[in-house]
Amino acid sequence: MQLEEFQAFVRIYVERIFQEAFPDETGAARMQQVGLFVTIFALQNTAEPVTAMRIARLSGQSHSQVHRNLQKLLKLDLVERTKIRNRIGKGQAWHLSIKDTPEAKRLLKAVMGGKKGRGG
Repeated sequence: MQLEEFQAFVRIYVERIFQEAFPDETGAARMQQVGLFVTIFALQNTAEPVTAMRIARLSGQSHSQVHRNLQKLLKLDLVERTKIRNRIGKGQAWHLSIKDTPEAKRLLKAVMGGKKGRGG
């Protein structure tokens, strides 16, 4: 049951990306947005902040390609940006994370509750 709840959690976000297309947007562009979403989700609780530059390095895409897809996720209110304090270097860096919706929070709580219930 835990896997099914986790899949439902991710599906909430993925379906929203597919349903909310920009004018003249291709299916391939939406697939890239789903890939970016999943990448942010997978990296958000690691020691290194999740930034567009980090994702560009990992994916081999340019910063502008990542930024272009990120704009869609920000517009859909699926991702949030937080300024990184005490940053050394040029420009402002933003930490990226998945924005919780009430429905997603309920599902995540169920997933985490199921994990605790199994001794893990």
